[in-house]
Parts: sequence; structure tokens; C-alpha cells
Amino acid sequence: MKRYKRVSLVTYLYILPILVLIGIIFIYPLSQVLISSFYNIRLGAQEGIFVGLDNYRLIFSEPVFWKSVRSSLIWTFGNLILQLIIPLGVAILLNQKLRGMHFARTLILLPWIIPMVALAVSMRWMLLPGIGIFNEILKNIIGTQISFLGSKSAAMPTLIILNTWKWLPFGTLLILTALQTIPREVYEAARVDGANFWKQFIYITFPLLGKVIWFMGYLILVWNFNTFDTIWLTTEGGPGHIMQTLTILVYRRAFKVFRLGEGAAIATIGAALLMVMGILYFKFLSPKREDES
Repeated sequence: MKRYKRVSLVTYLYILPILVLIGIIFIYPLSQVLISSFYNIRLGAQEGIFVGLDNYRLIFSEPVFWKSVRSSLIWTFGNLILQLIIPLGVAILLNQKLRGMHFARTLILLPWIIPMVALAVSMRWMLLPGIGIFNEILKNIIGTQISFLGSKSAAMPTLIILNTWKWLPFGTLLILTALQTIPREVYEAARVDGANFWKQFIYITFPLLGKVIWFMGYLILVWNFNTFDTIWLTTEGGPGHIMQTLTILVYRRAFKVFRLGEGAAIATIGAALLMVMGILYFKFLSPKREDES
């Protein structure tokens, strides 16, 4: 027992620097945001006034907050669906033994290496009606143009597609790496038994990729819920409040109208909502262990 205690103490000492780093980077800022949410803080003021839950009462009574929650959920789950399905299909295609696949695997990295600022600003100009290249193509093909970023019905799908294209390399390479660990003999045996491509996908590919897809889905959920740069640099949360997610609302409330206490309260609510979604994701979508199946 003494030896066991010594080993445990040494183990904790090894991970102590990481725990301290996590505390400095994550726990301390989060605690400060939570504390600030109970104060009426104005940017430039010397100190805030304690108001208790008044910030939360005000936020919950605002229709713009609930619109932002709705936009956040649509944005998050829209990206989640596309960023799981499209990379899976592209990875399966790149895993085939066809001519030019090595070049295609290199080319798939292109969206990843383009800085988000450059991509967002350039796409904002390219999607403009009248002068944008995409609308010029539509005008020549179907004789009409679409306000991709200025229309309430088109802004959300347009940005979801743009964001999916940006993150396509991450999911594709992750799934492609997992695909290459599956022995070719398994597919050859399935073909001998008469299994077509669809049956091979259902009974071989998808089950063996389950843990990778589950892990990737969780990262996509967290990253997209906290997306700021793509939305702000292209639409600034518009048109109207269609693209005003919770992260955009936090920025506007804290750094546009300088009500830092309300911004901290919105950030706290967003963190709580993300935590709930994470718990539900782990509870209902976690892959079963082999000894539980």
C-alpha cells in the first residue's frame, strides 16, 4: 500500500503542471466571466455594481436572445450534419485505388491552409449580387441572381456550406486515416459473399468507423457552436438577426454597446447550453463497448 501511494503521488506530481495550466487558461477566465455576469459593468467604468440575477432576467425577457439561441442551434446542427456526411463520402472516394488519388489527397488540404480572414473577405465579395463571380455565373445560366449573404433565406445555408468547405480537410483526413486501418481482406471476403458497395458500407465500413465519427462529431459540435470569425467577417450577424448566434450576440453586447455584465451573462448561458448538449451527446450517442453489446 505504501508503494502504491508513492506511485500515485508521483503520478499526480507529473500531471500537476498540466492542471495548473488548465486552471490558468480555462478555469480562471470562466470563473471571472461567471462573476462578471452578476454585475452591471460598463466599459471604462472603474468598478461594476452588483445586480444579482438582473442581467439574466433582462436577457431571458429579450426576444433577440431567443432568436440567437435558435440561430445557434440551426448553425451548429446544420454544420454537424454536413461536416459528418460530406467528409465521409470524400474519404471513401479518396480511399479507392484510382489514378490521381495521391494528387487529390494533397488537393483536399487547400481549404485548410487558406486563412479564415482571407477566405471570408474574398467570399464576401465573390457572393455579392451584381459584381460577384457566383452571381455572374447564375445570371448567365438561369438569368437571375441571388443575394447569398443579404437574403434571410439564403444567408444561413450559404455560410453553412462555406464553413463546411473550410473544415472539409479535417474530417476527410481523420476518416481516411481510419479507413486505411481496415484490412482489404475484409472487403474482399464480403464481395465473395455477394455484398455490394452499400452492404459493405452498412455492415463493415460504418461500424468500424463508429468511434472515429462519434469523436469527430463531438469536436464539430463544440467548434461550430463557438464559431465567430466566419459569421462576423461575412455578415456581421445579419441580415436582421438570422446569423446572430450567441457568440455574435456576446460580442455585440459587450464590445459594441459596452454592457460587459450582460455579455458575460450571455456567455455563461451559452457555456451552460453547450455543456448540456455535450452531456446529451455523450449519453445518447456514445458508441457501445464491445462487452456491453
